[in-house]
Amino acid sequence: MRVDNRKNKVGGKREGAGRPKGSKNINSMASVKKLEELQFDPIEMMVKKYNYIEEQLAQHHSGKTPLGGGAYAQLVATQGTLINNLMMYGYKKVPEKIEQEITEKRPMAIRLTMKKDKD
Repeated sequence: MRVDNRKNKVGGKREGAGRPKGSKNINSMASVKKLEELQFDPIEMMVKKYNYIEEQLAQHHSGKTPLGGGAYAQLVATQGTLINNLMMYGYKKVPEKIEQEITEKRPMAIRLTMKKDKD
């Protein structure tokens, strides 16, 4: 018979085990480094694109550069997407609220009766 004298058994939660909270994994660090090497800031680019679309829409509303219905709709949709993407950098995600209606359940009685055959 073998006795296991190890302090920590296999599996389960152990203090100090795992990656520290908030640390980035290897893939995240590599992609951040690559973006820095390329001198590319995705947030800055999204803001530039947003401002460009805002200018195009302003010119359309002033009558300087009329846009077709499809082009206008696409610009507005792209602008909305940019706003949603940028929001995650400025605000925490709001958890979805789930409403539950709690009703009091009363006991139910079921009465079984047998019908007698008349022969």
